Amino acid sequence: MSAGRTVLITGAGHGLGLEWARQDLADGAVVFATARDPEDSPDLRRLAEEAGAALTVLPMDVCDDASVERCAGEVGSRVRSLDGLINNAGVHGPRDDRALRASAGELRRVLEVNTIGPYRVTRAFLPLLRNGREARVVFVTSRMGSIGDTPSGGSYAYRMSKSALNMLGANLARDLRSEGILCLVLHPGWVRTRMGGERAPLSAPAAVGGMRRVAAGATIRESGAFLDHTGAPVPW
Repeated sequence: MSAGRTVLITGAGHGLGLEWARQDLADGAVVFATARDPEDSPDLRRLAEEAGAALTVLPMDVCDDASVERCAGEVGSRVRSLDGLINNAGVHGPRDDRALRASAGELRRVLEVNTIGPYRVTRAFLPLLRNGREARVVFVTSRMGSIGDTPSGGSYAYRMSKSALNMLGANLARDLRSEGILCLVLHPGWVRTRMGGERAPLSAPAAVGGMRRVAAGATIRESGAFLDHTGAPVPW
């Protein structure tokens, strides 16, 4: 599915975003990999050296309007369309915040990155997606944002931000269905990344490989679905 496609990935400096870029490149895609500070990611720099012209690394802070608009302008000066947008950039925020211990400022920061950031990015790149072939927008979310999956307390900011992100993906899917642009809300599982920690059972290659298969195999009928990396539905 990646061969001949042009894809933009946010949060590609490490973890799931970096692995998604690596797998898309291996399948023949042209990739724009963005990170808030690419110079802070030696792994992304190494990947760029290996990939050559197939990979363009660009700075983009999903919390900054001007940064996102600059990146969209740069991508638009190089290509006339995008076939895929992977909204992967995210933060966890306070973990020990049971009974509302986190400040409003801490909550605001997580919402800015995890919810408003994907809104801002998707809005900026939507014109290029409208020119794409069977364009797909993926929102990398978390089962922790599920209200129907019996929340266990704590991680208020992260859970709230992902619940709101899920609503963004579900609504956008409905609005873009008539244009043939597919949106998916995907839970990668508990993954061994900086956020997931070493105890997580899934490797980044396995989680990303699963999400990529789900995204590639989805039809417009599945647009707006909340699925895990195996394609199984997740309760809202």
